[in-house]
Amino acid sequence: MYRFKYLIFGLFVSGAFAVDLAAHRIGVWAIESTQDMSRWVIIHNLESATTTGLYHIEVIGRKHGNAVWQVERLVHHMAVTEKALKASIKEPLEKGGVYPESFNNAFAAWQQENNGKGGSICDVSVVDCM
Repeated sequence: MYRFKYLIFGLFVSGAFAVDLAAHRIGVWAIESTQDMSRWVIIHNLESATTTGLYHIEVIGRKHGNAVWQVERLVHHMAVTEKALKASIKEPLEKGGVYPESFNNAFAAWQQENNGKGGSICDVSVVDCM
């Protein structure tokens, strides 16, 4: 009986990793919300990430009840592995983009860390790395 439960759990968990990030060309995904805020990630390098496995994202949020333009940048840039990103996303979104200047500045700073080799990389989940 226990083996059957583990088999079902294993199939459920492996299904979560079957998400094809590249298939959602917009690159905007909902992540875990808080009690008062919806949150999502914007993938800025979707095309190159499909080969490198390293995604450069920003995390955006909007308090429940606020107008659509009242968004907050929660993380300007985060480098995240595919495994960590897939562990974080809940559903694809059709809207949610913002102007990229803030991300671009934070990404450029990240690239300069460690003598130009880049900074830290999240490999657990986006929420855990925030």
